[in-house]
Amino acid sequence: MGIVSGISVFLVNRVFNTRYRLARWTRKYPRFGRLVKRIAFDGDDMSVLPKAGTAHVRVDLNIEVENAGERNVVPTDMIKNVLRRSEKIFIMDFCLCRQSNKCKDYPVSKGCIFIGKGTERISPKYGRFVTPEEACEYIDECDRLGLVHIIGRNKLDSLWLHTGKHTDLMTICNCCPCCCLWNMVRDIDGGIASTYRRMAGVEVSVDREKCIGCGICMEKCFVKAIRIVEGKCELDDAKCRACGRCSEECPKEAITLTYDPAVIDSEADRIFGLVNQS
Repeated sequence: MGIVSGISVFLVNRVFNTRYRLARWTRKYPRFGRLVKRIAFDGDDMSVLPKAGTAHVRVDLNIEVENAGERNVVPTDMIKNVLRRSEKIFIMDFCLCRQSNKCKDYPVSKGCIFIGKGTERISPKYGRFVTPEEACEYIDECDRLGLVHIIGRNKLDSLWLHTGKHTDLMTICNCCPCCCLWNMVRDIDGGIASTYRRMAGVEVSVDREKCIGCGICMEKCFVKAIRIVEGKCELDDAKCRACGRCSEECPKEAITLTYDPAVIDSEADRIFGLVNQS
């Protein structure tokens, strides 16, 4: 299995930078798109969390949410909720995307976290098993580095890692804006793109009065959900995954992310149920 896995890493490194062209083919050739979805994305369910510090508690809170707010609940608590209930947690010693892209801006050493019974089949050469507490500390470290978390079921990982059924493995990606595999979502078939969504309870709004049309947000949006129209930021809500990078970079604080902390526990329950733990 180690030899096969090694071959897989080699192949991924070789084809990684063709992902945009392959993504465009899924739109141009519908049959190819359906085939790719069935082989590599069938059953996927990935949620993007706002970058640490970019989202704010929604102001129109009910009593239950106010109680959650008093506990300083933040979006990454959803991931930690899942981690604390998991018995098998494996951290990769490298990020395959950043390694393939030869990233210079973010550490290649901060790889994905994997959860579920499928972790038992991951080659020990790729990383290590950790406790829930260690995994939560790792999430905090990735936050400090400016990485964005994506959590859910990702069939591609079960394929290249040879972990068996895709329902046996959950992925927590720690993504940079330059190398993330999911940058291709802007070019890929809509049926595949829909498996990669913003976290439940997160909303994005634009204050056109504050916006000066500088275009920084458009440059930072890796899914190309923003354009400047008549000197103002215009957000395509259907494309936006609410990662928070645009809000963080806006010099006039014209873009705001808000979240409902009351949904974090329920979303953690839903995500936890996506993968077989034993």
